[in-house]
Amino acid sequence: MIQSSDRTVFICRDHVLESVLDEIAEGLSAKGIRVVRGPASAPGQILDFADARLNDLFGVVDVAVFSGRWRCTRAVLGAAPRLVGIVNPTIGLDTVDLEAADDNGIIVGHGAVPENYQSMAEATVMLMLALMYNLHGSEDVLRGRRPKPRPGAHEATSRMVKGSTIGLIGLGRIGRAVAERLQPFGARLIAYSPSLGAHNAPPGVTAVSLDDLLRSSDLVGLFVALDAGSRHMINEAAFSKMKDGAYLVNVARGDVIDEAALIRALQNNKLAGAALDTFSVEPLPADSPLRLLDNVILTPHMVGTTRESFAALAPAAIDNILRILDSELPRHCKNPHVADAWHRRVRQVRSMG
Repeated sequence: MIQSSDRTVFICRDHVLESVLDEIAEGLSAKGIRVVRGPASAPGQILDFADARLNDLFGVVDVAVFSGRWRCTRAVLGAAPRLVGIVNPTIGLDTVDLEAADDNGIIVGHGAVPENYQSMAEATVMLMLALMYNLHGSEDVLRGRRPKPRPGAHEATSRMVKGSTIGLIGLGRIGRAVAERLQPFGARLIAYSPSLGAHNAPPGVTAVSLDDLLRSSDLVGLFVALDAGSRHMINEAAFSKMKDGAYLVNVARGDVIDEAALIRALQNNKLAGAALDTFSVEPLPADSPLRLLDNVILTPHMVGTTRESFAALAPAAIDNILRILDSELPRHCKNPHVADAWHRRVRQVRSMG
């Protein structure tokens, strides 16, 4: 086991995750581990560390903790000769250069705790139901903001999940947990992911192409990580393939969708509605046209933030960090495929003294 005083952990600051990051810092300090903190983050921006400060911040760091408000770039890794691990307290890692981490044999841990993805799955099903049953429209009728529809199949604004086709784009932990929770509703579940085939699709889920999913789905849910291949994957062309009157739910990242194309699809009623927990710019700007539409549900990237998921983040991050410092793979590991290269890097770093 390592001597705690011999190791240094960098922890960024984040106005959204301040309490979690402070808890991580306090927990490590209580174990005698040296903690250094980064500069403050700013609302509405994803920030880079200034090149002039890289060596000062990361020159002696063994593990670095980042969040979605700061980019962990190849330059950061290059300025950290002792770095053996990166940890994000939450599940998303789109601001971490994972390719650079792999290239350098640096292990990456994140907050893929069951409370996190299970909360997101429950919240996603809630959004799907709120859309298909037009929850806000019913509220508006009660409050006198719109007339009550006349009885009849053509006038009713709600639709059953049973018998509908729900398409899931991305089938990681959250997507699979959503599929599991939708099974009892009796919907037809189809999914697209580049790595998904008939042999590894979950029970009750049919693997299809992206085009087939868009054309067949009454509701499309987005659960993909943001990378070069998924950025704006739901764009004008994608909307043109979707059914008229389909619904869209995005709990992934805002830039998975071309927001301008989405706004047009909602304005012209190509989509019956959308539920969005993430946006291209966060917080959602006050002048965003999305705020003026009555067929969207907008939540500020917190729809799945339960007490249980939040309480689990700091302990999981501390556990990941301590395991990395003890040359063990983190319990929640994003890139276990680099384990051999990581062990070589650990031995090399330890030999530096």
